[in-house]
Amino acid sequence: MDKKYHALTISIANRNLAYKNVTELLHSVADSIVLRVGYPLPDKDISIIFLMLRVTNDEIGSITGKLGQLESVKVKSMTLKVD
Repeated sequence: MDKKYHALTISIANRNLAYKNVTELLHSVADSIVLRVGYPLPDKDISIIFLMLRVTNDEIGSITGKLGQLESVKVKSMTLKVD
């Protein structure tokens, strides 16, 4: 399968509960991450993470599936059309 660029938005509603698990999962795919930008909002106890990854469709499905199973984590992905 061809690797494509994917944009991923991760919202964490309870930083204390989920941040460690999210960080560990992202560390496991670090070689595929092209860009990572995080916006913590400590007064609201939430964080938003934006990622750009270069992976296959199967790999992005696996990553989003694992993230989506974590408590207080929501994830959205979009495949980018880049030639």
